[in-house]
Amino acid sequence: MPPRSRRQVAAAADSHAQALDDCAAAVMDTVPAAMDALRHAMRRHVGDEMSVPQFRSLNYVAQHAGCSIGDVASFLGVTMPTASAMAERLVRAGLVETRADAADRRRSPLHITVAGHAQLRRIRGGAHVDLTRALAACNPEELATLQAGLQLIRRVL
Repeated sequence: MPPRSRRQVAAAADSHAQALDDCAAAVMDTVPAAMDALRHAMRRHVGDEMSVPQFRSLNYVAQHAGCSIGDVASFLGVTMPTASAMAERLVRAGLVETRADAADRRRSPLHITVAGHAQLRRIRGGAHVDLTRALAACNPEELATLQAGLQLIRRVL
């Protein structure tokens, strides 16, 4: 293969930069739409038992066992009193429990209960069915391409 000229190298770099820019724009356009579809599916199955922020809190506690109310507040972008009230509602519902921290009695780490796990499984299961129905419009090649793209997004981001 003959050596490339400076012009060819510069053109290739410009082409790569444009491809990066186009891909970033596509991710920024597509991911929010996918998240909206996922949120809609989740909302359909949360029901009247809890609010969507409570569901998000429960999900966060499930993924971050032993987290603090401050962690939940930061995740949701709410004040500490709001997160505290939300955690208290989840505790009263039997979905989350607090445990005294032996090292710091002022801290009460949050843990999901068996009932909380069951609630998450029910909500996620319903949303999974909804998303499966939506994806049924894809042919096998499209599904394989989607899987590969999602794996790539997970790895890169």
